[in-house]
Amino acid sequence: MKPMGMCPVACYVMLGILTACTTSSPAPPTASSPTPVVTQPTPQIRASDRMFHWHEEAQELHTMAMHREREAELMLRKTPGPTTQEFVKHMRQLAHQLHQAATYADVQAKEAEREIPPGMIQQFHSALR
Repeated sequence: MKPMGMCPVACYVMLGILTACTTSSPAPPTASSPTPVVTQPTPQIRASDRMFHWHEEAQELHTMAMHREREAELMLRKTPGPTTQEFVKHMRQLAHQLHQAATYADVQAKEAEREIPPGMIQQFHSALR
């Protein structure tokens, strides 16, 4: 497969992943029971879960972006030419979009962190390290 044929597929896959990560819908019920048991977590737990989720997302997206940038540079060194330059351009655009998505995830993590009581924040930051 030509390098150009892989870029649109990768872009569509990434857009699908990013869309899935940013949309939240309730999961369909798996079992029907006459009296459903529903437990509501405390707001602090939900905020902390969101903070961890978005923090992890941001790290993974930044890592993916750095890999795409490295791949583009390696490809450019190995096989210079107009086709490769176009491919590298698309890879860099994808890396830029991944960095933007990671920045969005960082912002979401910070927003969730603001909902957590200050005493608990220290515990979470030590757990992230």
